[in-house]
Amino acid sequence: MAHGHPSAKSSVPPLHPVPRRLAWLHFWNDFTLDFISPLLPGQVGVALLGVMEGAADAIGQALKLVTGRASDRSGRRVPWVRAGYVANALARPLSAVGMLFGWPLWIVGCRVGDRIGKGLRGSASDALVADWTPDAGRARAYAAMRTMDHLGATGGALAAALAAWRWPDQLGWIVAALVVPMVVMLCLCRVLHDVVRPPAPPAPAAGWWPRAPRLRLPLAVIAVASWGAKISPLLVLARVAGWPGVDGAWPLWQVCLAWAALGLAQSVAAAGAGLFTDRIGPRAFLIAGWLVGAGLYAGLALASGWMLAVTGLGYAVLAGFTEGAEKTYVAALAPAGERATAFGALGLLVAAATLAGSALCGWGMRPEALGAPVFWFPATALALAALALAAAAPPATNR
Repeated sequence: MAHGHPSAKSSVPPLHPVPRRLAWLHFWNDFTLDFISPLLPGQVGVALLGVMEGAADAIGQALKLVTGRASDRSGRRVPWVRAGYVANALARPLSAVGMLFGWPLWIVGCRVGDRIGKGLRGSASDALVADWTPDAGRARAYAAMRTMDHLGATGGALAAALAAWRWPDQLGWIVAALVVPMVVMLCLCRVLHDVVRPPAPPAPAAGWWPRAPRLRLPLAVIAVASWGAKISPLLVLARVAGWPGVDGAWPLWQVCLAWAALGLAQSVAAAGAGLFTDRIGPRAFLIAGWLVGAGLYAGLALASGWMLAVTGLGYAVLAGFTEGAEKTYVAALAPAGERATAFGALGLLVAAATLAGSALCGWGMRPEALGAPVFWFPATALALAALALAAAAPPATNR
């Protein structure tokens, strides 16, 4: 058997230590983020929540274009990654001030500050993974990042559920204690390093938008899909669990458990997404995922009772499956010299879609507005994006 063909397992190289350390950074980052997230519905109203989540994500995503361009021009990724995690380490524990004093706008400000941290590090972090990973292993690398994201999110939400059940009057002080895992994250940042490349002739300065023509249609289609795929998961949670203070709404500790279930479902999905993406390709994977997503959003518009909870879990599985495929697709199409810029452009387009989609759904979910039927909007966006990507000729990828 020693002279047979190499196994599929041996053809996929193991993750380099730098992406592995980034994966653990993703774990602790989402642990702290998703400890706070399920507590927010009890702190702000549904309309404010939609605007807060949309604006925070939009600002962070838009910043990715600026930092991605700067990273490509300098050839350095790690300083931006470190700066982003420092911003996260400051913003999240400071949310405790708003919780302790009942200041919802303070919480909104901290949420925006936290997303600024993501904007500082996001493009550079995605590019750093691609820099350290050969083409054959990228889908698995991005899937590993998402898996650790969602495992951390699950752990953080479970910890929040315990805190909300056991110490409901001390949540503000417990959020302040998140400074401890944030210190762990900053220590992990210290052991990251950039790829060392041999000297090369000066390249043209990176522009504000990727120049590769093959990126244009995929970026536009992903932006359309993001009107549905990237709306805040907190809005889906509010649809499934009800809103605090409304008859029939779940208690806070149960909302946190539901958030943990969403994170676990996303983690399991992300763990398998790399394998499936490698087998059928990121383009086909996205088309199938978006069509399934359109059906799930239709379910959120129509379902009730236990079927509503099942549909919410299905949404989590979809989110875990498709985000890594989007990044794998963009990484395969973008030239190495403008890879972070391409991720930044993707972030800017997703920013506009996130703001519009989350604000619309948050406003429309109010009982005096549209209520549950507002989810037909993201269902339509995903269906249109899938049909557009399927109808277009696939662009050539990097070799």
